Amino acid sequence: MITADATIITNTNLTGDLWQAVLKVAEIPEMVVPGQYVHLQLKQRPEHMLRRPFSVHKVLVTDDEPDQLVITYQTVGQLTGHLAGLKPGETVNLLGPLGQGWRLPVRIKRALFVGGGVGWAALAMAAGSLSAFSVETHLLVGARNADYLEALSIGINDRSYPLNLYGSESEVGSSFIHLATDDGSTGHHGMNTELLDDLLDAYEFDYIATCGPEPMQRIVAMKAISLGISCEVSLERRMACGLGSCLSCTVATHKGNQKVCSDGPVFDAGEIIW
Repeated sequence: MITADATIITNTNLTGDLWQAVLKVAEIPEMVVPGQYVHLQLKQRPEHMLRRPFSVHKVLVTDDEPDQLVITYQTVGQLTGHLAGLKPGETVNLLGPLGQGWRLPVRIKRALFVGGGVGWAALAMAAGSLSAFSVETHLLVGARNADYLEALSIGINDRSYPLNLYGSESEVGSSFIHLATDDGSTGHHGMNTELLDDLLDAYEFDYIATCGPEPMQRIVAMKAISLGISCEVSLERRMACGLGSCLSCTVATHKGNQKVCSDGPVFDAGEIIW
């Protein structure tokens, strides 16, 4: 873990309130494990003293060195609103990489990744990693509409494999994608969890990972636990320090209260008291 200034290479409005920034920073990219995050501070806004966590969507390599990070974010408050206004060449300060990432089991046959909206950012590198080990991967992705799914595909394509986000289900090699949109513009009309039972009936999964709205994660976790499938979840909480000191991000588990910033954000689904 280090702290370093990062230069904005691009900061793009993908669609609606969904943005993606490419940040050039020393050392941090080569240390990132899938599922970890960086704690970002706006140097331009000293009134925002507390940092904000952003999942590392992917790591980019230039000149044979991993020296760029991609974060995908929604503008939901003042800090992310200000972040969206930053231009290429401006800098932010990063602390990271932080947290416990995905504990990916590579000696498995089939894995399911369930992402809701921008929660896909925390899953993209993990899905690409297992695909590289020839694990059959299924992506169950839900979002507001087809535009959001198309925007999120930017993070999928670069790291792992080309995906067609315009059909309800498609196959590329050993990878499958299953889609749901709130407005029915692509794939299933409704929540992505409404497809979960059919997928669990059709395939035998060895591992499930999920990130997105907590009610969605709870449904996925309960299904996995009932079937005895290894499942991990990536939780989101407000974090002040990112180091486990301030106790602002505690979550109740069967092992007692734990800190999402340092004990997580990735937890075994069976540990969480839902």
